[in-house]
Amino acid sequence: MVQEEDTVIFQPRLIKEDDIYGKNGYTLNLIKPNVYQFYSGGAGSHVYLIIGENLNVLIDTGIITKFNSLNYLLTTEIGLKVEDIGLVINTHEHFDHISSNAYFHCPIAAHRWAAIKIQHTDELITKGKKWGVDLSNMKINIWLEDRNIIDIGNVLLKIIETPGHTSGCICIYEPYLQYIFTGDTLFKEATTNIYESGSISEYIDSLEVLNTLRINSFYPSHGDLVLGQKNVKKQIDYSIENAKKELNAFINRLKSKSIDGVRPPPSLYRREEEDL
Repeated sequence: MVQEEDTVIFQPRLIKEDDIYGKNGYTLNLIKPNVYQFYSGGAGSHVYLIIGENLNVLIDTGIITKFNSLNYLLTTEIGLKVEDIGLVINTHEHFDHISSNAYFHCPIAAHRWAAIKIQHTDELITKGKKWGVDLSNMKINIWLEDRNIIDIGNVLLKIIETPGHTSGCICIYEPYLQYIFTGDTLFKEATTNIYESGSISEYIDSLEVLNTLRINSFYPSHGDLVLGQKNVKKQIDYSIENAKKELNAFINRLKSKSIDGVRPPPSLYRREEEDL
């Protein structure tokens, strides 16, 4: 256990490394009582499972090529079936977070800006086709907004809008136990990429919103988790500083041109070469 400011933080422990799918599978960790992490060491996002008194919730479903590993560890180590998952929440719309949605027949939730792009199969943003993943005909049943709260009995899940990486990014915060699932918004010692529907200035603002919360630990969709309020604050400050540096560096690289003969830029959807 880690002790900080009268708060005892649960120390995660390894449950099992996938012995069938190996490096192409997940590693299962218990990160809090009744909260599991399916850790993805390569392609694809981590997947999180919260076992609630009233509802079992999966945060992201991960990349479709790892679904067999997810199902294997879920059934053999946790003792649940796919049918026992009552709700899926997607942290945003990228293919490596949503492409296993197809295997779950429970309601699926996402922020409304992510839901729009998922339901329109907006490949410019979701990027499934580029990596050979079919994201067509996906539905989002629950369109989330900032400060929505989902009560699953022993846990409250508060939705925090955190656009930046994409416009549809959210974090999922437990306001009483004070931990948060940060998706692709906050990482350990890394700053997120900004994609076509994202914005670095919105990203900075989203990090500053997170900085107003009391957070004892955060669990990102890639890389390692972070424990302890001081360590969380350090990582948020690090990301804000780096994002501001990136924005200023981009501004300084821009060169001005005469406004004579100016014309609107071509649509992103009409580019001659696909550079996604």
